[in-house]
Amino acid sequence: MIVKTGYWRRGLRLAGALLGIGISGCSAMPFGGVSAPQASAKAPPPMVQNCGIVSIGSPSNYACDGKVYTAFQLAKLRQDWEKSHGG
Repeated sequence: MIVKTGYWRRGLRLAGALLGIGISGCSAMPFGGVSAPQASAKAPPPMVQNCGIVSIGSPSNYACDGKVYTAFQLAKLRQDWEKSHGG
């Protein structure tokens, strides 16, 4: 049985192109990271781990949901939310 190499190479190129398109399509999906708005008022306030560092100093500033908070403000927001939601 003889297989022509032209078809084989063309198939590999097509498979590679489709794989590349498929992988790059994932990068176009929205990312719910640092700048994603909170879903509702019931959602907990942002945590330091989910925010971007604006400045490192005393106190450090973090950007969360389009606002800038200090580490102390984020801790206070989290504690108040836990008290009001029984956490």
